Amino acid sequence: MKELLKILWKLQAGKVWADREALVERFGEKMLEKVAKEGLIESDGNRLRLTGLGRERLKIVACGGVFDILHPGHGFFLERAKSYGDLLVVIVALDSTVEKRKRIPVVPEEQRREMVGYLKPVDHAVLGGEGDFLKIIEALRPDVIVLGPDQRHDEEYLQGELKKRGVRGVKVKRVYEYKKCPLHSTKSLLGKIVDRGYPK
Repeated sequence: MKELLKILWKLQAGKVWADREALVERFGEKMLEKVAKEGLIESDGNRLRLTGLGRERLKIVACGGVFDILHPGHGFFLERAKSYGDLLVVIVALDSTVEKRKRIPVVPEEQRREMVGYLKPVDHAVLGGEGDFLKIIEALRPDVIVLGPDQRHDEEYLQGELKKRGVRGVKVKRVYEYKKCPLHSTKSLLGKIVDRGYPK
């Protein structure tokens, strides 16, 4: 059942109604009847949507980052983040945001978002926004926000800000561990490339 609800949530996040016939083919008529009877989905002809009650059955986790030149540390962090819920949404920083806070990214934002979306723990990947980074959290309304070990956000401040905006009950967790491997960060990867003298 959760798999069906997750698919409906992802489609709605993309502002798309689900096609009933496609879902019947995948999950069967009985499953759709069961979730409809429980009030978890609603229909408009051949189109289906998750109801508020259906959304409550899912524990949505959100995390964010740059994800420029993917490495095992990214996979490790995303796997840990996913362990906090049913569905992981990853917010990928815009190029303009990365330039202001870190450096000019090597990989363009849309390609970074696409690559993150292919990773096993990730259910949905979206681009962040300009300026107020909490606006996307207001739109997604996750149950849990997971921060990485090197992200500078303060957990209590985040929870307080979200409460002020009417986004209540969001838990903020932090992954403190790093993945130990020779090239554990984008910085270390870039350093290795420079050390090797590419391009020759």
